[in-house]
Amino acid sequence: MHDILPSKSNIPPHHTLTSLSLTHVLHGSDIYSKIFAHLTLSPLAITCSYVAVILTTRDLTVILMLAGQLLNECVNFVLKRLVKQARPTEYLGDGYGMPSSHSQFMAFFATYMVILMYRWGASSGAVSPHVVTVLVLIWSSLVIYSRVHLYYHTWQQVVAGSICGCLFAVGYYFFVNRFLRSRGMQDWMLDNSFAQWAHIVDREQMNKVYEWEWNQFQQWRKINQGKAD
Repeated sequence: MHDILPSKSNIPPHHTLTSLSLTHVLHGSDIYSKIFAHLTLSPLAITCSYVAVILTTRDLTVILMLAGQLLNECVNFVLKRLVKQARPTEYLGDGYGMPSSHSQFMAFFATYMVILMYRWGASSGAVSPHVVTVLVLIWSSLVIYSRVHLYYHTWQQVVAGSICGCLFAVGYYFFVNRFLRSRGMQDWMLDNSFAQWAHIVDREQMNKVYEWEWNQFQQWRKINQGKAD
């Protein structure tokens, strides 16, 4: 049993260890700081959600949105190294602080989601696009504020990140829909061998796709119930 456990001589000294900053959040002991510490990890949850939705729906629209989200992160990476503005403290966060990557991430996500919601559902008079829009905007605002509350960024840095994220989301959306789609690039994406193998679909081309899927499911149920009888 003692052979399985590491000996104290093999354990690295505390000062030589480092943490995974991707998920490591330092915060105050008050309840609000604890809540914001969890909220500030939202980009990780959203990225996992992207992957889950893509694997379950195989939707080109979501794939293109994730591609835009990753490009948005690349833009932030470049901007930080061009501006080279330090964070409010030396011990909270790694690298430069201007613009805030969390703010730029959430601003892109919120802006793109709002555009999709009103493109898909507002014309039909549905309430859900408005509800989703309000919830996404509140969520994004809280995440952005958490970076200031936890002293990882200044107000100027989160505002700059939010503006960059919003502008890039709008520009990327119009690039995808006015340039790629208008030139038939989505058909090329759907017709290539990998997309055919992965059964990639483009729900952007279909109106009321979830209603259509529900009707298809009901027809399938009737056929199978008839066979069972």
